Amino acid sequence: MPGRRSPESSDNNRTAAEWIARLNADDSTARDAADFRRWLAANPDHAERFERATDLWDMVPGTALSRAPVTRRRAVAGLMALVATTAGGTVAFQAAYAATPYETGIGEQRRIGLADGSSMLLDAATRVRVIATRERRRLWLAHGRVDLTVAPLTTPFTIDAGRGNMTAAAGRFDLRRDRDDRVAMTAIEGSAAVTTTGAPRRLTGGERLAEGVIDRPDLATTQAWTSGRAAFHDDTLATVAEEANLYSTTRLVIADPAVGRLRVSGMYRMGDNLALGQSLATLLAVRLRTMDGAVLLGG
Repeated sequence: MPGRRSPESSDNNRTAAEWIARLNADDSTARDAADFRRWLAANPDHAERFERATDLWDMVPGTALSRAPVTRRRAVAGLMALVATTAGGTVAFQAAYAATPYETGIGEQRRIGLADGSSMLLDAATRVRVIATRERRRLWLAHGRVDLTVAPLTTPFTIDAGRGNMTAAAGRFDLRRDRDDRVAMTAIEGSAAVTTTGAPRRLTGGERLAEGVIDRPDLATTQAWTSGRAAFHDDTLATVAEEANLYSTTRLVIADPAVGRLRVSGMYRMGDNLALGQSLATLLAVRLRTMDGAVLLGG
């Protein structure tokens, strides 16, 4: 049982993976939680290893917050597939430990230069891990959105985003993985090999792969987020609110499901949900209220 022994480093990695799977399983119990707290307190190293296991859990396709119910056995099996061992140790954990974590909160964007000459802009509420050396270049996107500029080197840059993967030698790419584990990859400049389901495909400049379909979106619209705006095209008001809440701690709340189904198109500045709510209320002729630090539409 996890927490009842003092294993070596590789065993701690595996035990941490078992814990994150156990705690995320639908049949997790209060006793599991109590046992976990004891294991966590037993060794300062356990907390760090559990954090890395949590990041790996986010990288498993289908483990987003809205995933289908999962039993403990299936949860453990899904995560342990990532920590298959070799004579050299636990491969997935070695990669996670070598990578540097970066994270942004609600309303925060962050530009980061990488050691290989690449750079990335993280959107709000984004979490990634990155290895960027001349010998190895890889980014794991747990959730959120990244505008990644890949410096031209012979070593390819690989992006892991759950159900979607991309490999490129150079160029600029927009990568998004939402809380429902949907992945969209856009080649703004350059080309890349991408895989979601089925055979690998190639994206060239201006192309986007989303939900298995390649199209050519308006890049000024798709990249509006990099200048603090968001573009909507016949989206529901509920979708607009979900997007807006990434950029403001003042939540935009849909108080009436029927109002949430109203359609919205246009470009809006993010970050001020009161101003946005007022604009939407006027546009859609719906009631607006403020309550407990939230902006309510409808009801």
